[in-house]
Amino acid sequence: MSLPLDSKYIRLISSRLRNFKQKNDYLWNFSCPLCGDSKTNLTKARGYVFQKGNSLFYRCHNCGAGTNLSNLLKNVDPSLHDEYVMERFKSGETNTSPFKAKVVKVSAFRFDKVEKQKVFEHAEWVDKLPEGHFCLDYCKKRNLPKESLSKLLFTQHYKQFLDAAYPEHGHDDIYDDARLVIPYYDENSELIAFSGRALEKASEKLRYVTIRTNDSKKKLIYGLDRVSRKQTIKIVEGPIDSLFLNNTIASGDANLKLCADELKTDDVVLIFDNEPRNKEICKLILKAINSKYRVVIWPSTTEGKDINEMILAGKTVSEIEYIISSNTFRNIEAQLKFNMWKKIQHES
Repeated sequence: MSLPLDSKYIRLISSRLRNFKQKNDYLWNFSCPLCGDSKTNLTKARGYVFQKGNSLFYRCHNCGAGTNLSNLLKNVDPSLHDEYVMERFKSGETNTSPFKAKVVKVSAFRFDKVEKQKVFEHAEWVDKLPEGHFCLDYCKKRNLPKESLSKLLFTQHYKQFLDAAYPEHGHDDIYDDARLVIPYYDENSELIAFSGRALEKASEKLRYVTIRTNDSKKKLIYGLDRVSRKQTIKIVEGPIDSLFLNNTIASGDANLKLCADELKTDDVVLIFDNEPRNKEICKLILKAINSKYRVVIWPSTTEGKDINEMILAGKTVSEIEYIISSNTFRNIEAQLKFNMWKKIQHES
């Protein structure tokens, strides 16, 4: 078993690695020494050494580089690498020549230059699925925009997909079932999370399983890579709902105000789900109004609780966009419309 020896050498090069810190017994994080991680933000640390089997491997979530510890040592400190290989050779832990390092490919994804898409292990982009595939049929049944299918992944085995993409995720209780995978990116188009939507009834108790790919404490927001701050940003609850509307992000939950606070701009419209009988939703809408945010108060005739349900009920995207623009209110007007919205629904 080479874990003790590998651990010894990762500690020996720690002083050479910017932002180095140990996360747990066999997980270390630091700025990638291969790509530099970031030229503009020296605090970025997207390189990881992690356990895989009985050895340690390296992966950078910025440049996608992946290899074994031996090659990492060779790049950082060739002299120390020679000592490492010789020590392994003497201990009988390898049957290879002491001065040849075997490259092991463990990158989270590769980039297909022809298709201009990342290619993940154990997953396929939905727009590449064959006609009749049950995940593609699921997306069509929900009337998802055709152009959105290239932003969504399908995996038959969600846990295997996560283990291959981010083996340091640290979650052992994830269903290994078929899921629609929604990748989250930040403003710089850097991958920050995966959310897996169950496609089989057996997993209904955990319909969405979301895993972050970084240590950020910021609120997780979907769609930051697709919106322009030069236009009004719309905020909805669900990532799938956001795919229908122009310049829209998703909060991932009902706390749209927290999402708006994170953006640090007043030029937003909060579009809560159409659930006037939901006390928690009502509290959050009132809190957003009191914070002087613009909110949408749905007309009492609106069918469907969210954007996707409205689409399925027969509304076009243009019609929904018009309803939103015609029913966006602020301050006193928002308060009056909100009170009427609750009253009409509670009396009906």
